[in-house]
Amino acid sequence: MEDVEGVVTQRGLISLAEGCLELEYLAVYVTDITNESLECMGRHLKNLRDFRLVLLDQQENVADLPLDYGVQALLRGCHELKRFALYLRLGGLTDTGLGFIGKYSQNVRWMLLGYVGQSDAGLLALSRGCPNLQKLEMRGCSFSESAIAIAALQLVSLRYLWVQGYRKSQTSNALLAMARPFWNIELIPTRRDIHADALGEPVEIEQPAHILAYYSLAGQRTDFPDSVIPLNLNF
Repeated sequence: MEDVEGVVTQRGLISLAEGCLELEYLAVYVTDITNESLECMGRHLKNLRDFRLVLLDQQENVADLPLDYGVQALLRGCHELKRFALYLRLGGLTDTGLGFIGKYSQNVRWMLLGYVGQSDAGLLALSRGCPNLQKLEMRGCSFSESAIAIAALQLVSLRYLWVQGYRKSQTSNALLAMARPFWNIELIPTRRDIHADALGEPVEIEQPAHILAYYSLAGQRTDFPDSVIPLNLNF
């Protein structure tokens, strides 16, 4: 279920959870969300395998943030989840909520997190769990390079990591803490692109830095575009 117009609210999610008990896949864009609606999905959607939620910014105030305990209830109830995406806004999920994700995502293999957490402590709490997580993507989170490197080491099944937007250092040397054989690390520095606005006038937009890290038995690739900087791991 997807609604790019953003007319879905917590009321719709509760009705859906109560009426579609065999649902296995749900991807929804919402303008409003409550812990109650997530708890309801955890109670009823026992067959859910793929859950993706995006909180749009069309409504200025969302009264029931953060969603820590709703996310906890959802993950505790939906034991079959293999894919999990939570794209919120600042304040939508605290470090406590990230800890719940780590603790209750026993079977999740792919995860996308956007604008969640408060500090490095949240990411580290998440990374002490998620035993089967193979692919992690994060956007707009304020984690440091050091925490990202430690998390990559603690996530024992991780095979792929992509981060867009993080607390960047001058040298990125902290990322070398996750170095190991067959683990490639690539950086895309912050850049400024020119786009046309609604009137056709050029507007400069800053694109945040990226981290890409992944396992490859073939070793480091050699076909890097100019925008990519490989970290030399000396393996």
